[in-house]
Amino acid sequence: MDEWSIATYGDPCRQCGYRWSLSLEEILDVMGDLPAGYRLVTARASGAERHPELAWSVTAYVCHVADNLRIWAERLQGALLGSTRAVRSYDDNLLAEARGYDGIDLQAALWSLTGAVGEWTATVLEARSRERSGPPLALLHPERGEIRLVEVARANCHDAVHHRWDVQRVMDVGSGEPGP
Repeated sequence: MDEWSIATYGDPCRQCGYRWSLSLEEILDVMGDLPAGYRLVTARASGAERHPELAWSVTAYVCHVADNLRIWAERLQGALLGSTRAVRSYDDNLLAEARGYDGIDLQAALWSLTGAVGEWTATVLEARSRERSGPPLALLHPERGEIRLVEVARANCHDAVHHRWDVQRVMDVGSGEPGP
């Protein structure tokens, strides 16, 4: 179990309810449903909506999730190719600024998310396949230390599920509905 994530967010996550005990198969199922889930919660959104307690717009959250999945797929692919197991932290706010998240069309962001989920899933499946015939894949993170494939997948899944929860909160405030 990923002790860093549990210590940081709680088990289940104190905000979104994510359970850290999900198996890799369960994570792949959740991730497979992710694009449709985001399309559902953003169905009546322009993308510019914001929550008073959150820093990003609806579109920015969708862009962040897509970028985060691509970054982690790239990291896993680097380890699979034997180039490096070490990963660096990145500042998601600087990435949001550099990419101009609020200038991206929501539908384009959702398209990007669908592609990112596909790339991430393909990479995780390749890593799982390699693990079945060889040593476990693990990355070296500067804050979290060594993180195995299932821990990477759990953390990536949590980020995506948590931010879908954030987007739902934004939409609930905009509709006059009470947020969770």
